[in-house]
Amino acid sequence: MANPLTVPSEEPRVLPAQIPAWLQPKTLVPLGLAIVAGIALLLWQYAKAEKTRAESNLLLETKPGAETWARLIRDYPGQPATALAILESAADASAKKDYRQAASLYERFTRDFPSHPLASAARLAQANQLAASGDRPLAQNLYLRIMSTQPSDPFRTAAAVGLARIQIQENRPEAARQVLNEIVSANTGSSFLPEARSLLDSLPPPPSPTAQPPAK
Repeated sequence: MANPLTVPSEEPRVLPAQIPAWLQPKTLVPLGLAIVAGIALLLWQYAKAEKTRAESNLLLETKPGAETWARLIRDYPGQPATALAILESAADASAKKDYRQAASLYERFTRDFPSHPLASAARLAQANQLAASGDRPLAQNLYLRIMSTQPSDPFRTAAAVGLARIQIQENRPEAARQVLNEIVSANTGSSFLPEARSLLDSLPPPPSPTAQPPAK
């Protein structure tokens, strides 16, 4: 006989499936429009960059010269053609003995194109132009920076030669001797090593040690 107090179990209630909020049309439509707009912007920026690159390259190829270099530097920053324009302008200024202008252009090159394959050469050229302009303190600081760069700068030996030349001009042959001895001992394999050895050999003999007083 069935127990009259037994309560029959309830049947499970199945809730209707709900679409996540982010899948609602009011969310998906704006999201889709934003993605399309972002892709369109990227494509437009890429096309604009390619057009600018092509224009600057064509300008440098068809109208080389100081006027074109100045225009590229002014109107096409960051372009490969502009990098060459800066170097050409710096070389032109140096040939005209405008060493400060040349140094300024080489500095701009290293600032605007720090990863360029010629960045190290431009940094050394900047130091050389500063030295030629008579700005020895700035030139020495830059030579020292090149020599202390890690990993070693490919123009470390050339910088040591430049620094030693300034020290000789300032009548500090022993300071120059120390710099040259260190770079020659390092044997960097640089093409500037023969110049460093020649400069070292040209220095006057080091001073004799001071005679010690006789013992009492």
